[in-house]
Amino acid sequence: MKVTKRQSNRKRPIFRASLLAGACAATTFTGLTGAGVASASPTVSLQFWNAYNPTDKEASTMANVVLPQFEKENPGIKVTSVVVPYAQLLQKFIAAVAAGDPPALLRSDIIWVPELASQGALLNLTHLGWFQPIKKDALPGPLSTDYYKGSYYGMPDDTNTQVLFWNKADFAAAGLSGPPTTLSQLFSDVPKLTDKSKGQFGLGVDGTDIWNVSPYIWSSGGSFTNSSASTTSGYMNGGATESTLGELLSLYKAGDIGTDFLGGSGAISGETGFPKGQYAMYIDGPWAVPTYRLDKFSDYGVALFPKGSAGSVSVVGGEDLVIPTNVQNQADAVKLAQFLTGPFAQLQMANQGDLATYKSDSAAEIKQQPYLNTFVQQLETAEARPVSPVYTRIDTDFSNELQEAVAGKLPLDNALNAASGQANAAIAGS
Repeated sequence: MKVTKRQSNRKRPIFRASLLAGACAATTFTGLTGAGVASASPTVSLQFWNAYNPTDKEASTMANVVLPQFEKENPGIKVTSVVVPYAQLLQKFIAAVAAGDPPALLRSDIIWVPELASQGALLNLTHLGWFQPIKKDALPGPLSTDYYKGSYYGMPDDTNTQVLFWNKADFAAAGLSGPPTTLSQLFSDVPKLTDKSKGQFGLGVDGTDIWNVSPYIWSSGGSFTNSSASTTSGYMNGGATESTLGELLSLYKAGDIGTDFLGGSGAISGETGFPKGQYAMYIDGPWAVPTYRLDKFSDYGVALFPKGSAGSVSVVGGEDLVIPTNVQNQADAVKLAQFLTGPFAQLQMANQGDLATYKSDSAAEIKQQPYLNTFVQQLETAEARPVSPVYTRIDTDFSNELQEAVAGKLPLDNALNAASGQANAAIAGS
């Protein structure tokens, strides 16, 4: 998922029963003899907690296609897909682990993994034999989201990234033959694509958070933290970061970047404004393509994010599979995790827009859905957001201060210095 701004409450609730009905992993017996005695055929019941979207085919494909295939291949194991709203999932899981009653498997937002690992809630997979082939086949960007303080605490489940969407008609009207291939070209093309008489902006930037601005910063050689996410000093407020954001601020002040950058009441997102001609370019994930198909909008192209001095570097999104430290029926939970990281599950869910996270599946998912080709290519160089138990604090501090600069309330360098100081305090307290 693309969600990046939600702040996690790390206090552990003391309640338990309201989590979800039923035990998360239990053994029952199927069938009764004539005397009413249970037969000797045990069935292990597992719960798989997730936040799949129930309004499209994502949740139903998992429940009605993927898990039945697992049960067919693993007689005696029954799996229930338990869909929990995203905003509730993390705290429900923390409470269940604390109560000793966790699900067999959690589909975790990638930004939650270091937080859960820091609390001792997740099984350390680093030296487990069955994990090694999974680790070897995983794409580097998604795999890095499971790495915390020298160990792996999860497995990539699905991934996504952002690429450049460009409106063909707008480019033709501006006399531009195709999408920019470099960041300098993008910055120079944006004013040419702006048509204020039509309410058309050359570029949409969907917010001041790390998810939306990191491709610009990373591709220019900037960053938010050092490699171990132990400090932001000289990175979040470093020269390359400030220079890149300065380019975006200049375009915004000139009226060439739309209302999505500052946000707030009345702001129009890129995904909403792009098909209506309000943005000539913006970056987005693979979920936008099926949306535009439904809307019968097709006069656009997708391209790799333009190269800067550090190359074409976009952002890794998605979810990981994690096993609780105190899980019951661990061997069966492992079987489920292995199946969900295997080709059948990965390719079924790729059809629903959840990009596969394993190199061996890339060709097959592109064959199934050719439009994924650009996204799969982009993933080869995409990077994870800072892997830190306080990522949400880092992101919030950065986003809030940058928003002040976009609104003209603070000079950019002051905003970045303030954000860096606040983020460092959060890191020191973690």
